Amino acid sequence: KVFMKRDEALETAFPGIHNIEKKQVYLSEEEARNIEQISESKLDSRLYIIYKAVQENDEASYAIIDTHTLRTKTETVMYIINPDGTLRHAEILAFFEPPDYMAGENWIDLYDGKKSGEPLKVGKEIPNITGATITAHSFAQSVRRILTVFQTALDSGQLN
Repeated sequence: KVFMKRDEALETAFPGIHNIEKKQVYLSEEEARNIEQISESKLDSRLYIIYKAVQENDEASYAIIDTHTLRTKTETVMYIINPDGTLRHAEILAFFEPPDYMAGENWIDLYDGKKSGEPLKVGKEIPNITGATITAHSFAQSVRRILTVFQTALDSGQLN
């Protein structure tokens, strides 16, 4: 089920900001290997789109929309990231597995404030979701991967 389309999601993430830049981030093979090692998650692509929203005070916020497979179907999540690389919020935009397997908002909010390099292991730093273990592990991998992609792109100057 689709809950929100991209343009609506970006408008919700960055209310009142009309200048949202679409940055294409290309990762080198070495960057991709480093991201996989740090995030303990496999990259499906070396190309990412990062949306950069610049506010009136010149502070930027970012969003990355990621689609990944859970069991056999996909989930699409928008990650809103602060300039310091911490996760401001994650929002499920589409979920095609049975609704019982979808993570709740309170559980997703546990990731707010986290950044690349933090362990974020389900069953340790993040509690498991009873009856939705695959969802919990897949979501955790996605958060680790996306935050590390963002930090890599920021460090390499691709978001200037």
